[in-house]
Amino acid sequence: MKRDLFVTDFWEFDFPYHQQFKSQILEYVSRPHAQQHIEIHSSETQELSNPSLNSYGGDELPFEDDKNIFSFFQTQIKKLLLKIQSEHDWDKGEWGNIDPWLNINQKGNFNPPHIHPGNDYSGCYYISFPEDSGFIHFLDPRPQHRFSSPNPRSDNERENWYFSKNKYDSSFFTYPIKEGKVAIFPSWLMHYVDPNKNDNLRISIAFNAKFNQFYDS
Repeated sequence: MKRDLFVTDFWEFDFPYHQQFKSQILEYVSRPHAQQHIEIHSSETQELSNPSLNSYGGDELPFEDDKNIFSFFQTQIKKLLLKIQSEHDWDKGEWGNIDPWLNINQKGNFNPPHIHPGNDYSGCYYISFPEDSGFIHFLDPRPQHRFSSPNPRSDNERENWYFSKNKYDSSFFTYPIKEGKVAIFPSWLMHYVDPNKNDNLRISIAFNAKFNQFYDS
């Protein structure tokens, strides 16, 4: 019998009404105040960027000023979180406010390894994902695992063991992003995003969530 110990849960869902909601988001991004926000951030990013790395970050655009879009997104994500709650048998308490923001990634934008402290679950809904615009990677949270790989099978594997794709000895997981999908994971799980190599924008909505039961006094 095989048992998987200390499993890290990772969830993938289809976002309901994706095409309609995508149209609303793209229209929102085209509004003058959003375009101004993106242009200001782009100029600031270029000044701070390491030329060898090319445009760190991307624009984090809040969108709570559009109550309809904001409320609809929160409602749909909370429904998905309730499915996770049921799977974990958390039968008391409820999810607090969902804290979302738009990620607008222009060509060259990327995100270095990071976590989302102070939250229980985080996630990302992929709205527009052009070809070759980068993937998101999740790192094994067990640091000692990186130094205890089984005996490599060849010199080449010995040199590249860190990047193994084997299910049981890989040090990272690359999520195969698709438009309309929502990925949800524990907020402590380290992850990073590749640079966008496409001339078109990579657009997603990231979010954080807390389970109120854990914070009751």
